[in-house]
Amino acid sequence: MKKSTGLVTLVVVLAAAYGGSTWYTGKKTEALVGEKVAQFNTLAAEQMQQMGMSESVVMNVVDYQRGVFSSTARYTITIKPSDAEEKPLELTFDDKISHGPLPMSAMALGNFTPVAALSHSTLVKTKDTEGWYKLTGDKTPLWADSLVGFDGAVDSNVHFEAIKHQGDEVKVDFSGGQLRTKAGGKSKDIVVTGSFPKLFVDDISVDPLKLEASNFVVDFKQDGDINVSGTQVGKLSVDDVKMQSAETDGITFKQIAINSDAVTKDSVSDTKVVYALTDLVFEDKVKLGSVELSMNFDRVYAPAISALSKLISDSNLQNDMDSVDGPTAQKMMELVLQALEHKPVLRVEPLRWYTAAGESKATLRMDFQKPNATLQELQTSPEMWIEAIPAAQLDVLISKPMLRGLAADMDKAEGLSPEEGNAAMLDMILDAAVAPYAESNMVKNDENGISTAIKYDGKDRVFDINGQRFTSEQLLGLVLMGMM
Repeated sequence: MKKSTGLVTLVVVLAAAYGGSTWYTGKKTEALVGEKVAQFNTLAAEQMQQMGMSESVVMNVVDYQRGVFSSTARYTITIKPSDAEEKPLELTFDDKISHGPLPMSAMALGNFTPVAALSHSTLVKTKDTEGWYKLTGDKTPLWADSLVGFDGAVDSNVHFEAIKHQGDEVKVDFSGGQLRTKAGGKSKDIVVTGSFPKLFVDDISVDPLKLEASNFVVDFKQDGDINVSGTQVGKLSVDDVKMQSAETDGITFKQIAINSDAVTKDSVSDTKVVYALTDLVFEDKVKLGSVELSMNFDRVYAPAISALSKLISDSNLQNDMDSVDGPTAQKMMELVLQALEHKPVLRVEPLRWYTAAGESKATLRMDFQKPNATLQELQTSPEMWIEAIPAAQLDVLISKPMLRGLAADMDKAEGLSPEEGNAAMLDMILDAAVAPYAESNMVKNDENGISTAIKYDGKDRVFDINGQRFTSEQLLGLVLMGMM
């Protein structure tokens, strides 16, 4: 046999083998697409519920054409608003799927590892997206390349086209950006990272608004099932935010950030969320300092909270809680009682407002429990719900040096001298405002600040304020007297 004949035979055999393998992976990919759509819908519903959002996000495959070496698909993502009267937003994507085990398009991207498929998805121009296409000069504004492993794992790079648009009323300069997502095959593990370097919007329409921001970053990771046993860590941040309107030079932030950390074991979760606004400046003149809010939700029974969130969303109750019917109200109370059985705790540790001159802060802890009563008793005697709070504590400190510094900066921005401005009168105004409560020792007032420490004992139903005990009736009377 000639060498050329042997080579041709080898090529034919290899081609047949490769064709057979791509046909097989094509069939496997079609099944994986269905699985991934179902996983997407489940994950989207869970994340929306966890964020307390009542909108729904649903993906559907509307067409799938399988070939030997590649397939094509079209699918939609429908975002349904919480308000039933609002029109849903539908995004349509065309997907070209190159079959494994070694798709040429994947190798072109530098991937030489066998995979089930490489997917290239692009946003389709429709009535819902034609405005976005207009901003990008009719370029595809959104596309993604995804590697699909044989275990169902998906590694995606999502690209957002840059925008430079100059209209009659709106100017937009967007750098574009990229998101990378990695999702486990059979697990609920997911990683999302991404960045968007720059955004500038200048709206000179009826309600003018100018917005600038840079370095938007997202970093999210979930291991396991956060509703059963798993962990979740996330961060969103954006730098150099500036908002202006026609009436004012607006406000700037050095950074806005949200950090979250959650751990779930046996369907009971502990979650911490920190919101931070750094270096606020008003109208480029007054330095307002920074604000930080740290919230902890401990011993939260995830199944009950998820079911309650879904019930509220499905019933559209977030828009009209007064319209709830009897059966729905009863189901809601049953879910609340399920959650209270695990004795959840809310902690704010702390809420801070600080400048170079000082820091004001507040801390709060509220313990919860299931009332010692049946559901029927709670329905007929709502006052028994007070047993759901066995203990609470609130500590507040208002820094006078911080307030003096802010008042002085405001006076300076308005061109007022120390004698003319409000800073000189600040201590007198504060002392007069808290005097009635200071006399009864409900607050403490000195040169450095105003403070109070309040504890609630649910067993005796009394309040301890700076070492003094009050019943609810006594406390209400003192507050009313102070307001007179």
